[in-house]
Amino acid sequence: MLSRLQTSRWMPLELTGWTRRAYGRRIMLETEGGTLRTRLDLGQAAEQLYLQVEVKGRMLIQLYCKDVLVVDELVAHGELDTLVNLEDFGGLGPLDVELQLIPATYGEAKVRQELRLVAIDFGMEKVAV
Repeated sequence: MLSRLQTSRWMPLELTGWTRRAYGRRIMLETEGGTLRTRLDLGQAAEQLYLQVEVKGRMLIQLYCKDVLVVDELVAHGELDTLVNLEDFGGLGPLDVELQLIPATYGEAKVRQELRLVAIDFGMEKVAV
C-alpha cells in the first residue's frame, strides 16, 4: 500500500535567486542555483522522501540529511525523479534536510514547494524502494 503525507515545504536558504510560480495548483520554486532546507518529523509510516527536480541545462543535485550526503546526481536536460530512503536517519527528534542545486556551466531547476513523504507497506513488512 502506498500512502503520501504532505508534511513540510522547502524554504530557500537565501531569498534572492528564487522564484515561486503556480502551475495550476502546484507551486514550484525555480532557480539557477541555490539551497533549500526543511525540517522533517518522520512518522511511523513515512520513511521515504519523494524527490522530483526538473532541470534545463545541467545541474548537480545534492541532498544532505543530518549533514550526510544521500543523493549526488548530475542531471542534464531532464528530471531527477527518485525516492530517498530516510529510514536510517530516523529516531528521536526531527531531521534537517538540505537540497543543494549547483549549476554545471548552465542550469535552471524547478522543485515543488511542498514535500511528499511516502510509505510503502505490504502487509506486515515495509519495503524500501
